[in-house]
This record gives sequence, C-alpha cells and structure tokens, in this order.
Amino acid sequence: MTRLCIALAALAVITRARVAVLPGWVVPVPAVFLAAALALCTAVAALVVLRIRAEQARRPWPEPAPEVPL
Repeated sequence: MTRLCIALAALAVITRARVAVLPGWVVPVPAVFLAAALALCTAVAALVVLRIRAEQARRPWPEPAPEVPL
C-alpha cells in the first residue's frame, strides 16, 4: 500500500511540475513526455517504412505469366 501511495504522490508531483524548454517557454512535464513519445513513434514508423521500401526495391519484378493459346 505504501508503494502505491508513493507512486501516486510522485505522479502528482510530475503532473504539476513545469520545465523550461527554451527561454520563455515553460511547459508541463507530461507535455514534454508526450512530445518525446510522439517523436519516437514517428521516427520508428519512418524507419519501418524505409526498410520496407528498401526491401521492395531489392526484390526483382515478377515475370509475367506466359500466354496460353485457347
């Protein structure tokens, strides 16, 4: 129970805390965490797309099926 209370108190402090990102820009800590998480997700998605496109570029085009006369 005490660990839960400590975790809740820490979360309450974190949500109230503010960070100076640039001179004159003071933002809440959760906003910084959210921006970092979104940037990380965007970078991972871009990396996955680039790897998929590189894999497709290395694969040769399939040969067309031969036409069979009727």
